[in-house]
Parts: sequence; C-alpha cells; structure tokens
Amino acid sequence: MTFPPLATQVPPPLEQGGPPPRWRRWVLAGAFALAAFAIGAAFLHPRPPPPASGAKMSADAQGVTLPSGAPQWRYVELAVAAEKPPLPPLPAPARIGLDEKRTASVGAPLQGRIDSVSVHPGDEVKAGDPLFSVRSAAFADLDREAESAREQVATRRRVADRARDLLELKAIPERDALAAQADLTEAELALKAAEAKRRSLAVSPDGAERFVVRAPRAGTVVDLEAVAGQEVGPDRERPLARISDLSEVIILADVREADAADLKPGTPAAIRTRGGAEREGAVDRVSALLDPQRQTVEVRIRAANAGRALRPNAFAEVLFKPDDSTRRVQVPEEAVVSDGDTSLMFVSRGQGRLEKIKVEPGRHREGQVELRAGLTPGQAYVARGALLLLNQVDLSAD
Repeated sequence: MTFPPLATQVPPPLEQGGPPPRWRRWVLAGAFALAAFAIGAAFLHPRPPPPASGAKMSADAQGVTLPSGAPQWRYVELAVAAEKPPLPPLPAPARIGLDEKRTASVGAPLQGRIDSVSVHPGDEVKAGDPLFSVRSAAFADLDREAESAREQVATRRRVADRARDLLELKAIPERDALAAQADLTEAELALKAAEAKRRSLAVSPDGAERFVVRAPRAGTVVDLEAVAGQEVGPDRERPLARISDLSEVIILADVREADAADLKPGTPAAIRTRGGAEREGAVDRVSALLDPQRQTVEVRIRAANAGRALRPNAFAEVLFKPDDSTRRVQVPEEAVVSDGDTSLMFVSRGQGRLEKIKVEPGRHREGQVELRAGLTPGQAYVARGALLLLNQVDLSAD
C-alpha cells in the first residue's frame, strides 16, 4: 500500500524593498556586539610572547651560564652575602676533673708494709695530717746510717783538733794535719747526705721501724688505694693517695671541631651538671689535636667550685658563649654543596654567569651555616639551586 505524496504549501515571496523581519535585526545586532567584545579583549589581554629561541643554559668546568629567559631560573635564587652575629655552639659533653696544680700524689718512700690507714676517700685534711703508717726495716737502716755518720764526724773532729795542736808544737808534719782536716770534711758531707735523705722522705718517725706518711697539702682525699697489710714501696706505679683542693676544678669538654675553631683561652663557658648545679668558668686551653675516635677537640675549662657542687668524675654539659664582637657571613645550608671533601658555592659574575668557589664552612644551626672563608660580604651568591648547578658542571665534564 502506497501513500500519496504530501502536498507542500510554498509561502508567498516577500515583496521587494520591504523592511527585514524583526528577528533578523536582533541577530545582526548580537553579531556586531560579539565582534566588538573580541576586539577589545585582544587589546586588553595580549598573549605572552613565545620564549626566545636562544635562551639555553650552558655549563663548563668553572660554572654555568643562564640567559635571562632560561627556564632553569625558576629553580635558582640569588641572594647577597651579609655578616651576622656568630651562631651559638651546641652544648658539649664534659667530665669534671682535678686541677693538677692543686693536686698532690702520695706514696711510700721506702719498702714496707702498711700498718694502719687514718683517712677515707672524700675526707677533708689539713697539711700535716696523718694519712697512713708503714712498718719498714729500711727506715731503721736510715736512722742507723745517720747515727753512724754523726759518730764518724765526732771521731774525726777529735782527730783533726789533736792534729792541729801537734802541728803547733811542730810534733807532726803539716801534711798530717791537712789529711786529718780532709777526713773531717768528708765525714761532715756524709752526715749531711744522710740527714738530707732522711728529710726527703717527708715522713714522721713513729718508733724504731715505723713511720707515718702525712698530707703534703690541705684538700680532699680524692683517691685512696692504701690498705692495711699491703706491701708498698717506692717503685709502685700508682700513688697510694691523692689530695686535691676542690675550690677550683678542671672541666674537660669534647667539642666538635667546627665549634672549637673560635674558642681561645678566656672564652666564657657555663657548666651544668646532671644534678642541676650550674657554675661559670673560662677556657684554659684548647687542644691542638683531634681525638681519632670521637673526632672532637678536648677543651679545658677552669671553674671556681663554690659549695663543691662540681664533683670530680661527674659528667656535665658545657655551653660556650660566642664573642658578639665577631661577625661572620651566614648563608642557607642548601647554598653550600660538597664535591668530595671540598665545600663549594656558586657566585654571580654578572650576565647570568654563575661560577663555583671554594668555601670553608663553620657552625651549622637551624638551616644556616657560618662561612670562615671564601665568600665576602656584599657578594651575590646562589642561595637556592646550587646542587642543580653542580650537577650541570659535572655533566659538562663527561
């Protein structure tokens, strides 16, 4: 079954010269408005020009050249070097020791056996107080030697006096009188030697074969190894007792090499013990050697010990006070890069040229590093992106 064709009705043609329909007028007006808006936007917001075709980075063994249009500038930041007060050093671990100038070691000057001990570690003693007694046959020998020398002097003095009288009577030749006088002089010298030997022992006799060792100075018994019944003698390596004046002590601090560079005798230091005691001191000496195990420098601090708060052999912490009159260039840590054992930075030479220089870093604190040499105040340097530049330099060498 077929359907008959649909009849279409053709609208009558417009009359020539008549006005256009209203909807066409609105379409034309909108088109003109859009065109005007596009032209205005083009003038107000021009498109950015394309980057210069020659803005490329170049590198060599000495540094990097970055033209003004190079994209690497987005990762590189320049700054101007400036001096600032020194960074404070980190607290250094330390141990409290004795002042050798205020400490005396005591031993047994003669072979013998300790009979009794009169003190204990930590006791306060005065000069001359008894420490321990020793029973010794050698001490009796010294007394006998001195007594024999006295008798010899007395005998030879009588002989010399008689020889002098006989010489006046011309009963003997002069040479005999001179020989008698020489023998007397020799005996007197032997007596002086025996008495000096006895005095050098610095002990007090306590019977025929017993002597007492006394404190050579006032202070505290800081070490005692004397025990009753112990065999002792002058060949012993360690002292039997040590006495020290603890009114002033020595603190031995293990300081990092970078922190020790600015320390010198007289530098103020604060000492704090684990028990909370705090005292002030000053640097006495900075060692010229580096400990091979700890990689630290030993610094001696001398401190007054009022109240005996700083106890020998105790651990402590030392904080050194930096000299505010000293000023150093400080830069961000990321500005300093390492090439093996060498510390490097990049400085601006102008016209986009960034060259590497050697620097000597010092203390590192809170993202900053002190420079001891290499960079001068007012010099422009790469504060960010130094590692990127060093990689480019290394690649140029390959």
